[in-house]
Amino acid sequence: MNKLLRVLILALGAGAAAPAAALAMAYEPSGLDWSAGEVEAASQATMQGLLDRAAKAGRIGCERHCERIEAIYQRLLHEARQQSPHAAALPWSLTVVRLQQVEAMALPGGQVVVSEAFIDERQLSDQALAFVLAHEMAHSILEHERQALTFARMLLPQVVSRSVQDMYVELDLSLSLLIAMEPVLQQGEFEADELGLLLASAAGYAPERQLDFIDDECAAQDASVKLVATHPPACTRQQQLQARLPLALRIWQLTLPSPRPATD
Repeated sequence: MNKLLRVLILALGAGAAAPAAALAMAYEPSGLDWSAGEVEAASQATMQGLLDRAAKAGRIGCERHCERIEAIYQRLLHEARQQSPHAAALPWSLTVVRLQQVEAMALPGGQVVVSEAFIDERQLSDQALAFVLAHEMAHSILEHERQALTFARMLLPQVVSRSVQDMYVELDLSLSLLIAMEPVLQQGEFEADELGLLLASAAGYAPERQLDFIDDECAAQDASVKLVATHPPACTRQQQLQARLPLALRIWQLTLPSPRPATD
C-alpha cells in the first residue's frame, strides 16, 4: 500500500466524519541529506531567473484570471498547511506569469508559479486548475526535490563531500545519473498526483472534474520515446488517479453541506 494512503486511512479512521480540512494526507520524509533550508536556498536562482525572464518580456502578473487563480490557491493553501509541520512553516507564495513556455511549478520553498498562457491554452476549469496547482504544491509538501537529490548522491562515490549546488551540477552534466534517477522522479510524480487530487478534493473541488486535465493529457499522448522520462506516461497517471477516485470522492463529500432535515 502507498505510504500516502496509509497515512490518510489512519487519519480518516473507520467511518470517521471529521471535516476534510482536518485530515493529514502527507507523509513526513526521513533520512534525507542536507537541510530543507539548504535545498530551498539553492532553488532561489531558478525562481529569480524565471522572474527576470517574465519581467524582461513584460509578462509578469495576471491579467484575466486574477481573482479565480487567487481564490483557488487560497483554498488549497489552507489544506496544504494542515499536512505537516514542514508544510505549515513554508513561506508559501503564488506568482502568475504570462509566458508561453511556462505551465505550472512549485519550488522546494513553496513558491508556486502558474502561467495564464497555460490556463488559456488548456482552457482549464476551476477543478482542473485546482488539480494542477495542488499537484505542484504536493511536490513542496513532500520535499520531492530533497528526496531526489539524496537519492542522486547515493549513486555517486560517497568519499566526496557535495553541496546541493554540486549535486545540481552533477545532474546537469551526467546523463547516466539522470537516467538512473528516472524511477525516483516518476514515483514523485505519482505521489504528487495522488496528494494533489486529495488536497483539491479536501478543498471542495469535484474529483472527476479535476481529472479532466489528465484525461486531456492522456488523449494527447504520443508514442515517442524520450531519452530521459522524468514523468510517467500520461495514460499511466490517468489509470492510477482513477484508482484513487473512490477515496477522493469520500474526502470531497465531507466538504459538502449536510442535507437539511425535511420539515412539515
